Amino acid sequence: MSAVRTNHNLKKVQQDFELALQNLSNVLKEIRPKANILNTKLGKIKKDLDNLPALDNDSLARVAEIASKYITLNYIFNSDVKYNKKDLLKVIEGKSDYKLDSNDNYNDYFFELSMGIRFLLSQKDNTRINLDGACDVIINDAIAIECKYIHSKNNLLKNISKANKQINKRIADNQAKLGFIALDMSHICSEEKIRKFINVTFDNFLDSYKSLASRGHVDDILQSLSENKNFKEIIGSFITHEAEVTLFNELGFNYDMGSNSYAILYQAVYTHCFDYEGSTLPITFRGMTYLLNSKIPESQRQDIQKFIHNLAVGV
Repeated sequence: MSAVRTNHNLKKVQQDFELALQNLSNVLKEIRPKANILNTKLGKIKKDLDNLPALDNDSLARVAEIASKYITLNYIFNSDVKYNKKDLLKVIEGKSDYKLDSNDNYNDYFFELSMGIRFLLSQKDNTRINLDGACDVIINDAIAIECKYIHSKNNLLKNISKANKQINKRIADNQAKLGFIALDMSHICSEEKIRKFINVTFDNFLDSYKSLASRGHVDDILQSLSENKNFKEIIGSFITHEAEVTLFNELGFNYDMGSNSYAILYQAVYTHCFDYEGSTLPITFRGMTYLLNSKIPESQRQDIQKFIHNLAVGV
């Protein structure tokens, strides 16, 4: 295969994953003193991160994406987030088959953690995040977030309805004052469509960068592309579009959220390996958008939209 680009980004992934591995190992030892985290699927991830040139492009893209997911957990260990340590071990369990990872059950709880981290990073320092209750995420004892990782299009509406009912119960029980439904649709968006769009977009940007390189303005085309905001935003927008189309195909345009769920937040994540002149570089793209509840008073819509836009924290 092509030589894997050992750039700053990949080196940082390797270093940050080591920290996540140590943090999770400490939790594991508290609950299962004799357990060795290297005997879990995280051990395989570490082994592959230490030997990236041996991976094919598909495996490289997936291990880079999965490792990045675990790295986000470091925010939890460096904050005052309330979480259940036994629940946290769910993210260690599961298969080590990268091709099956996106449909593994651990994603359900992992998505709850990632949404908690999003809200943690988007709010002020005095924000209280609770991941240890009946609700998936509670923010400042006021906002309930019910998270659903979607494994099948057939269960999309069922999951949304379930989340809506859960939010109504949290509010009826005085656990919160309002709620949001959060969906991760990475597994059900068309990888084939996203891959085709990325390849076409890459070819167009590559032609431009070749021209710049021929004039001595660019030294490292792959690295420059990975840092190009336009490139990343165009692909992220298409991934968001695919999630949007997938959602509305099942939901329609007139879904009744009731009066307690203020919006449906939904996202999709995709990692692609780019090849150029014998080098390979994996880049992860995220798309996230929302559907506001049509019943929200006009006077509140701007504040709710601002609150949601603050969630764009790169997690």
